[in-house]
Amino acid sequence: MKQSYLEEKNAMPHRVRFDLVTRIGRDLLVNGGEIFRTKETMRIAAGALGLEDFEVYLLNNGIFATTTVEGKYYSSSIFQVPLAPIMLSRVDELNTLSRRIAEGKCSPGEIVTELDRIEAIPMPLPGVQVFGAGIGSLGFCYLFNGTVADSFVAFTAGLLLYAFVLWVLRDHIPSKLMRTTLAAVFVGVLVCAMCRAGWGDSLDSVMIGAIFPLVPGVPLTNAFRNFMENDYLSGMIRLIDTLLTAGALAVGVGIAISLSMRLGLIV
Repeated sequence: MKQSYLEEKNAMPHRVRFDLVTRIGRDLLVNGGEIFRTKETMRIAAGALGLEDFEVYLLNNGIFATTTVEGKYYSSSIFQVPLAPIMLSRVDELNTLSRRIAEGKCSPGEIVTELDRIEAIPMPLPGVQVFGAGIGSLGFCYLFNGTVADSFVAFTAGLLLYAFVLWVLRDHIPSKLMRTTLAAVFVGVLVCAMCRAGWGDSLDSVMIGAIFPLVPGVPLTNAFRNFMENDYLSGMIRLIDTLLTAGALAVGVGIAISLSMRLGLIV
């Protein structure tokens, strides 16, 4: 006979349940989950799994959690959480899992199985990411007063940019800031060359659209949401990361324009 939820929960060691809760929180933060939602999810999961006096302090890049057994501190965990690329598909699945946990519809064993499945959800295929970057470049170019010709030039530049990021930079350049700078140099020179060849009407519009796949829009939004929630430290961490990325992007575009002028691509 299958164990009931309560029997399975009580049979699971306390440390394993504690690690399960922190694993849920880590997965949410790694994939771009909000601080307040992650905190609430961890507390709900801790209550459902029978952890007493569970306390957690979260940052964008760290988890500090404690719990007690019979009035004594049993364990604490500290995790460093990298500021990894955001995957909202995993966040959505984790939110669904948290609702099932809150409703008591997911046993500890099922939680482990679901977390394994969610963590195995792959990133979108490279071709999909490249095409998405092209569409984004096209749309933003048109939004910033680009003509139809400008938009299709930006679309082509966006495709080539993300292909360069995925198949050249990602595996060979470990630094995020260096990758952003080199990608900006690449797309800047590319756009100048394409406009010099007569493919677009406005260099400015094409350039703006082409570099938009590199702009850290979602992290910037999350930073301001942290500030609005009075989580100033997490907001500052995310804001600094965003500003450094934007600075690297600006440096890369500046280098590209300087090179293009020397090469005669801008007159």
